[in-house]
Amino acid sequence: MNASGPLAGKTALITGADAGIGRAIACTLARQGAQVVIQHPHSPESAADVVKEITAADGSALALAADLGDSAEYDELIQVLLEDCGHWDLLVHTGSTALTTPLRELSAEEFELGFAAPAKALLNGMRLAATHLAGDGRIITVAAATAPGNAVDNAATGALAEFTRLLATDFAARRITVNAVTSAAHAGARAESDDQDKSEHEPSYAPESSVLDRLAAATEITDVVALLASEDAAAVTAQHIRVGAGTSGS
Repeated sequence: MNASGPLAGKTALITGADAGIGRAIACTLARQGAQVVIQHPHSPESAADVVKEITAADGSALALAADLGDSAEYDELIQVLLEDCGHWDLLVHTGSTALTTPLRELSAEEFELGFAAPAKALLNGMRLAATHLAGDGRIITVAAATAPGNAVDNAATGALAEFTRLLATDFAARRITVNAVTSAAHAGARAESDDQDKSEHEPSYAPESSVLDRLAAATEITDVVALLASEDAAAVTAQHIRVGAGTSGS
């Protein structure tokens, strides 16, 4: 374990860290010295692979299962985290909306699954953080639109980011910073981090149209998250940072 890293002594919960961008963030924060808790939706095999990868690099990690939409399961996860780690310093909530149907064709069931369910999971995490997260902590949400050309999906992703940003005032008294990071993903892309043949810098997230005219790499997203998690960003809060999403019209 990197006892001298910038996050040494910190415990970070990363949701959805058994795959995709959550896995990449977990590995990055572990390299910086954090003890990482890998939440997975009852997928122990993939979570065990992430723990193995982190511990093989002298990092510290454990995997805990919970359905984040179930407040009782989420609460139980936090209680186990506190018992095993002693404190909880960072929440990195990863998630994406899944609204690929045009507005006129969108059913109530699709909306519930693609937006209401992710929003509920985020709310459950925020409520628990308000009670259990240590002072001077960090809350970072990372959301990716899965259908960048779909206005409904873009709106849902933006809504999760604004929900995060506007809750910052509730945590300010304890010097907990709250920020949102968003990026647009390729339609259907899910950042297959377990494909070891892919380059570490292979682009996995991208806006539909970018000033840079290139895709944002997963490592560029994890670097932003690592910065927000550090002491260097102690004065950065209530921000919505769009990685690789700057457009000529914005």
